[in-house]
Amino acid sequence: MYIPRIYFNKSIKVDTIIKLKKNMVHFCVNVIRLRINDIIHLFNNTNYIFISKILDIKKKNILIKIISTQLDDKESPIKIHLGQCVSKKMNITIEKSVELGINTITPIISKKKNSEKSISKKICHWEKIIISACAQSLRNIVPKLNTPSTIHQWCDSITPKSTKIIFDPRAKNTIYNIPNQYKNIFILIGSEKGFHEYEKKCAQEKNFLKVSLGPRVLRTETASIVAITALQIHLGDI
Repeated sequence: MYIPRIYFNKSIKVDTIIKLKKNMVHFCVNVIRLRINDIIHLFNNTNYIFISKILDIKKKNILIKIISTQLDDKESPIKIHLGQCVSKKMNITIEKSVELGINTITPIISKKKNSEKSISKKICHWEKIIISACAQSLRNIVPKLNTPSTIHQWCDSITPKSTKIIFDPRAKNTIYNIPNQYKNIFILIGSEKGFHEYEKKCAQEKNFLKVSLGPRVLRTETASIVAITALQIHLGDI
């Protein structure tokens, strides 16, 4: 039975009444067609869902009563952090990465001064995609979308003992060569044109492990999906 899921980014308590604001009314009434007395599930970036009931629907808000809560942990035993060079297919990359269990996503930008400014306009849109993908895939923890960074900034932010992977079809290692005890993994995915020399040098200096996803050259959005899927099969919960 389909039960609508709505993200509510505040603390929730049982037996309280909460109000969804005007910006949610159109989605609730016209998209998922909620009616008074309908049962819905709220999630709020915890491993719990909140079973709720629609009390009233108005033009500017919707009143919801929280009936009960239950633990609903859908998170993988491994943490995967994606450094994704920005591409035209970022929407699909972000959506599928969330569905597959990514923990953080960092858009990787070039050295150009205007890159961060142009990408920052898309952050709000990407955050909406993340929440929508969580609602669809029944994830209750919302992956973090980090501030766009250069490859040097992202590499410098990685904790020293983490596993760091860069993908290369010529590499001898595969996903299945990664030891089972590795649970905190950072993966770097290049652009359509591949990595620039300075990006390769940065990854080499930071001791990234070169790993192959097979002999074929994959598009950037395909590489992300394949890499996360393979890691979840080998080390995670697929």
